[in-house]
Amino acid sequence: MNTGKSLLSRGISAIEGSVLNLTDFRWLWSSQTISAIGDQVFPIAATVSVLNAGGTAADLGLVLGARWLAVVLFALVGGVWADRLPRRMVMMVADLFRAAAIGVVVIYPGNMPVPALAALVFAVGAGEAFFRPAESALLPQLVPSERLPAANGLVSISSRSAAVIGPGIGGLLVAGFGQIHLAYAVNSLTFLLSFVCLFFVHEPPRQDQPKTEPFLRELGDGLREVRSQPWLFACLIAGAFMLMTVIAPEEVLLPIIGRREFGDDSVFAASLAAFALGGILGAIFAIRFKPRHPGQTAWMLGLAFGLIPLALIFPVSRWLIIGAYFIAGAAWEPWAIWWNSAVQRGVPPDRLARVTSVDWMATFALMPLGLALTGPLVARVGETTVLIGVICCLLTISFTVLRVPGVRDFRLPSD
Repeated sequence: MNTGKSLLSRGISAIEGSVLNLTDFRWLWSSQTISAIGDQVFPIAATVSVLNAGGTAADLGLVLGARWLAVVLFALVGGVWADRLPRRMVMMVADLFRAAAIGVVVIYPGNMPVPALAALVFAVGAGEAFFRPAESALLPQLVPSERLPAANGLVSISSRSAAVIGPGIGGLLVAGFGQIHLAYAVNSLTFLLSFVCLFFVHEPPRQDQPKTEPFLRELGDGLREVRSQPWLFACLIAGAFMLMTVIAPEEVLLPIIGRREFGDDSVFAASLAAFALGGILGAIFAIRFKPRHPGQTAWMLGLAFGLIPLALIFPVSRWLIIGAYFIAGAAWEPWAIWWNSAVQRGVPPDRLARVTSVDWMATFALMPLGLALTGPLVARVGETTVLIGVICCLLTISFTVLRVPGVRDFRLPSD
């Protein structure tokens, strides 16, 4: 335990000395942290709303998939506008839009019908599709290149900390007190607070002047940049299939199996919190450890996701499921940090938002399909068969993508 505390304190101290003294980054980080808490309350409230209404796995897949469908449809548009307009302004408008969208369900009397809830989730996802590319492109404007790993690490730590706090708040309000509308209200408030924090960020003048070329030409520039780097393109394709065949089934089946086997939603909320807590430790590890081959190390760590379907196949203990999510979270965060830093360094600044939006669109392109198909597939072949298939897909995708030149180092072999 003392060793863990020492690692945590050393990791945070290293970050404090490098990026927390940058005022504009502190405001950006504060905005991201606050909105991340709300982001984690929202799916808890939406999931429990569906289950309380007697929704099936197919209904839950429809609602959860609506968010990612919006991301896929609007990510490229959001990336182009984040390269055209001040990125801080794009983020602020996105915050206000999401706060208003969630505000609709706050004032809606009673339980919102599943189709209407799916439409709400779609609107929130559309706002996220504009916010995330702008955020990712703004960060390297505020932080020197050599400090990007520390900045990305701090963002990851705060995101995972929020993902511990968020499910705790959501679980308490929804499962503990049955206050679903209050949970949505908390989510809406966090976006408003994020807007206020962004108001104090001073976005520096960009050396690359925003372009006014035709929209489709700018869009094509981002796609060509991705295609020009085989490691980047291969990882996006692999990520898309990973989310469809591994993450989507786990996301749908966790709340269903947890409620059926243990009688409430506590395993669902606790597993999400455990994933986030593991992510905090994983982020600190990624900041301090510089692997010789970050891509290879990241993909091998990702094999820990295989523990989740194993725990769901054999749900003998709630702690077994929660522990599997903790380990998976610790394995995921290094992947995210090394990946984001590699993209921010390897992509020209004037195309970074568009490439980030391509990243979001490509990665999540098949996620709605995976979420929508999980319920019917379970009904046809059973939960165990689906979860065994998840493990097989995880192994196949991970070892196949590492055969592409540059993936093991997250950069072109000639760099």
